[in-house]
Amino acid sequence: MALLHDELMRVNSGASWVVMKGQRIRIIFESIMDFVVFNLDNLNERFDQARTKANLGKIYISTGDVLYSKLNHVMMTIVEDTYKGHHDLQYGMCSGRSYDEWWKRRNEPQFKDWFKEKGVTKREDLPLWGCYEDIMNALQNYPIMPLDIPAPFNICQSMDIEPVTGKLIWVVLDRDIPDPGTHIDLRAEMNCLCAGSNCPQMGKAGGYSAKPIRVQIFDK
Repeated sequence: MALLHDELMRVNSGASWVVMKGQRIRIIFESIMDFVVFNLDNLNERFDQARTKANLGKIYISTGDVLYSKLNHVMMTIVEDTYKGHHDLQYGMCSGRSYDEWWKRRNEPQFKDWFKEKGVTKREDLPLWGCYEDIMNALQNYPIMPLDIPAPFNICQSMDIEPVTGKLIWVVLDRDIPDPGTHIDLRAEMNCLCAGSNCPQMGKAGGYSAKPIRVQIFDK
């Protein structure tokens, strides 16, 4: 494969990439990326979390699985995935507003203990913005309204689900901490506009800190 593009994304930043049909985007990560896809030839068509889960009949996706649009078209195929954990298809994006909400709820048990562990004593200890703003900025040169940015494919955001209650569990196990060089390759099945954010996370999000993410695009 011929390398067409190579960049390193800093923490809490976003970028967008055109990946033409048959080309491959490789994301080399040691922390979380929120990843979204649009049909380059019809930007109203975009990746859909729910359609992907329903069509595949599962919530954990990896090598051989595909990303569906809301119109039930296959947008991308995961052709290689070396991550040992579970990528997430449940959560939306973090944002400045979501961190505001966390701070408002700081005295609730699930936040109180976590904030104490992370040393969060004031709103300014939380990120001022998040993945939503990063991806919004990455797409600013395209006619895409912020409200039309879909819920993402959260690469490396390892989630489990409690089988009885359905509660989302974000407890990072040894399998979930990516080794250097861990990567996922997605092949475009249509002309795609992709965008991603290197998530700010929060300190050591369950065992690993946010780090730069490398993105490469390869020709057919």
